[in-house]
Amino acid sequence: MEAMGISLTTNELASVLALCGYESMASQILNSLDINGEKWELDRFIEDTGLSLKSKGLLDENRSSTLVEGLEDLLHVLVQSKRKARCIIKDRVLFIHFIKGDTRTLLQEIRNNTHFFSIYSMEKGFEHILLNHYELVGKSEQAVNDLPTLQLSEAIYDQLHQMDPEVLEAMINDEKIEDLLKQFLSDFKNNEQEFANVSLMEMDYAKDYMELKQVIFLLPSLNFIWHLDYDRIQEKEVFVVPSSVDEYSKRLSDAIALFFKEL
Repeated sequence: MEAMGISLTTNELASVLALCGYESMASQILNSLDINGEKWELDRFIEDTGLSLKSKGLLDENRSSTLVEGLEDLLHVLVQSKRKARCIIKDRVLFIHFIKGDTRTLLQEIRNNTHFFSIYSMEKGFEHILLNHYELVGKSEQAVNDLPTLQLSEAIYDQLHQMDPEVLEAMINDEKIEDLLKQFLSDFKNNEQEFANVSLMEMDYAKDYMELKQVIFLLPSLNFIWHLDYDRIQEKEVFVVPSSVDEYSKRLSDAIALFFKEL
């Protein structure tokens, strides 16, 4: 399967899935766009996207699906892949789709309503693509051994997500608040008052089934990463641990690889 350099808008993705026989999944995508996903709407999407797909060289009228072989193969892998890692930061999403019986994975990066697909070898590890996705490439390492763990009450942690940005900015500028906490609040505000995350999940599009097996919450800082430590939650307290960029990306990569090897 050759998938390098294939990009599809969300509308195009719904269209080619329908052409490949995956109308149920295509309808799910249209539903996510607040479109009913009925057959006549799928037909309209197929018609509307025909010219753009042709201009990209993705149509082959001599094949039953009318799609080029490489794209059709990619769609079969996308739909049949059961285990996936979903990496989210702000409005950017990266899926790593496990290919059973293969040392390769299918990457699906979603930016600005466009899906970028490529093939990636698991043997390389996932550190580089994680660092790139979370915009940590090229950042200098900061020693974190001397940085203390932040301890927040569950109530304050919940309030931070709903806090008015101006109030949060006032806290960041408050001289009474220690520098490390200010840094965390600033990073949290810059990430639109939410944590980035990596979700390890099992999915079956045919059965409309999805189960989150593990969710890891993180927050990029200037030269390190904040890790939300669920294992240390005690008496409604939340612990946020400064972690080395290189070490943390290796831990994430290993967690994803282990999840895929469990099949």
